[in-house]
Amino acid sequence: MNTKKNQYMPLIYFTITLLASFMQGTVSADEWLPASTKNGVQTFLRSVEHSKYKAVRGEAVLPVNVAKLVAVINDAPACPEWADLCAESYIQQQPSDQEAFIYTHNDMPWPVKDREVLAHLTWSKNAEGQVTMQSTAVADEIIRTTAKQKNIVRIARANASWQFTPLEDGNTHTIFEIHMDPNGAIPGWLLNRLIINSPFTTFESLTRQANKAKYGDAELPF
Repeated sequence: MNTKKNQYMPLIYFTITLLASFMQGTVSADEWLPASTKNGVQTFLRSVEHSKYKAVRGEAVLPVNVAKLVAVINDAPACPEWADLCAESYIQQQPSDQEAFIYTHNDMPWPVKDREVLAHLTWSKNAEGQVTMQSTAVADEIIRTTAKQKNIVRIARANASWQFTPLEDGNTHTIFEIHMDPNGAIPGWLLNRLIINSPFTTFESLTRQANKAKYGDAELPF
């Protein structure tokens, strides 16, 4: 399977999904500043205390319902189908329908070393039906040992979130935020692709994936 499709995240778990990410530093009081708008997607940047990397926010209305979007995010093995650079992803542990630990390996372009992350995902839903997911990178000795053997760089500081608000017409107002430290030198063009421009490709690929037949009968698991 080609793991270098146009999309994120995710690193959304990177994170992507990466893929990743995800923040152990403290977000500063700086406001979100508008960065760019394209194809109905607005992006914003914000400085983060104790980090040389900015946090990124994307916002758009997606033509798909909340349940399908949640189903895609929860479908870890399908990550390579839509998440840019995602080579492998799986649920390492799932304590409940609203919590999971997801491992993701991201295949980076040569000569950059591959990255991997173990993310702790938690889901919540309010009385109005708005669904929120928080994802934070966590330490894990087993994964760290694996990374050393595979010569893969471990991402330990990363944070991301999704917010899905259902609209009366069946569409979903979607907000995606990400901040991460890639843990090592990454060329500016690649970091820009993974982080700064990620909302544009992520929203497009997420919508396309959510409209696949296998998510047609998706229901919220919580």
